[in-house]
Amino acid sequence: MFAAMSRRRALLLLFAFAVSVAVRWPLLNRPLSGHHELCTALVLIVLHNWQQDGFIAHHGAPAITFTGPADLIPPSYTDAPALHDGVLYYLSHPPLAFDLSHALFALTGVAPNALGLQLFNLFFHLLTAIGLYLVVRELHPIERESNAPLFASLLYLFMPASLWFHGNVYMSDMFVQNAWVWHVLAVLRMYGHHRPGWHQPLLAGLTLCVTTLISWPGVWAGAALFFIALLRWWRSRSVQELRIMAAAMLGVGLALGYTAWRWMQVVEADALIAYFTGRYAERGSTGLGRSLGDAIGTLLLNYRINWLPLLLPLILLLLNRRHTLVIPQRFRLFVALAGAPLMLEHIFLLEYSLHDFAALKAGLPLCALAGMGLSLFGWRWSSALLIITSLAGVLYFYRTNPIDSASDKRFTWQHEQGEAIAREARPDEMVFTLGFTPEPQVQWYAKRTLFRVNQEERALELMRAAGQRKGVVFREADGELSAIRIAD
Repeated sequence: MFAAMSRRRALLLLFAFAVSVAVRWPLLNRPLSGHHELCTALVLIVLHNWQQDGFIAHHGAPAITFTGPADLIPPSYTDAPALHDGVLYYLSHPPLAFDLSHALFALTGVAPNALGLQLFNLFFHLLTAIGLYLVVRELHPIERESNAPLFASLLYLFMPASLWFHGNVYMSDMFVQNAWVWHVLAVLRMYGHHRPGWHQPLLAGLTLCVTTLISWPGVWAGAALFFIALLRWWRSRSVQELRIMAAAMLGVGLALGYTAWRWMQVVEADALIAYFTGRYAERGSTGLGRSLGDAIGTLLLNYRINWLPLLLPLILLLLNRRHTLVIPQRFRLFVALAGAPLMLEHIFLLEYSLHDFAALKAGLPLCALAGMGLSLFGWRWSSALLIITSLAGVLYFYRTNPIDSASDKRFTWQHEQGEAIAREARPDEMVFTLGFTPEPQVQWYAKRTLFRVNQEERALELMRAAGQRKGVVFREADGELSAIRIAD
């Protein structure tokens, strides 16, 4: 990877990455709390169950409730289609992001923990920055040594979205970025080299398959590649474009088929269809819980929170006609590869896109374009603008994620609540929360399945349905928990 860049640039990129880690270090391993760290907690619960019970015991499906006798969900508690033998499974994404993180802890022999998962996430941030460097390098003539690739990768290291979601927050939604950038690179090189045959289409299909095995943007990327190849075939009638279309369908199809096979080890096919139908109704564009104007406003707000510091270099790119030095055809191809999947997600999954982590996927096109904008100036001016933009990114990152949050009560209460439950609840007691629903962070620290009820009588009903005789009910008042033991 580093062979494609000069030694000076490689060292500069590594140094910048080290600085980005130092920026995030005070926030790593803090008590899991807000700004989507519930995603990290959810993954840790899955990894804990896989390590404690065995991967095979769960058929490789992500179990998000605990599996002790008093933690199993009675049938009368929920009719969720992903419930199997008293364990609730999270089937919203393909499995690879879970598999890779499980392999990390299995190979090191360490129990799943937040810091290990965050460091794993940081390592892939570096790989994605390198991938972005190589992508932008493909957009420039070989005879011209542009600074755009270096600037794009450095910007990607210091923007608020990438600092946070490639650090503290780990989930398939964010991790997919790490594979997608290499798929974009494979396609750019495939169309740049013009070598007929199956070798390069298969590489594009393989990277597409890996991307899809992590999360659904792979499907959108596959659709984009298929229609790009279809349009080129319509113009040229080239057999190579037919190979590329086949590789796109094969890459996505194999990933989706493997995912369906994995998940049908714990649920029937009709339950799996019901699961995804329900998820689409909740996250799709047809299930908006607000007006279209409000949704678009939220989407723009998320982009502002995550990428606002890039506004200046993007404006410079638009105002300066020197950007025509970029090869037009390759540039349009890049915009289609990096932009079309993003737009398809916004169009068909608008409710899902309103999560601010969905804006992370815009990092590839936005940082690439911003890097091109900065490269239009001499080294002195462009370096100064790069430093100013990166510094603005870090400061904006700290505004959203306060540097002292590791000791701030606003960010530690879920950890404290979870540990309080863990100390009070006994292994043979079902654990209930009266009138409040704890986030996954609380369940992770408690290491217990927490059943929400609105009355104590309901807790007794659930105990009888589960065949359990003891329980403890937690009430919350003024931020404090109190426990009441019940018995059947």
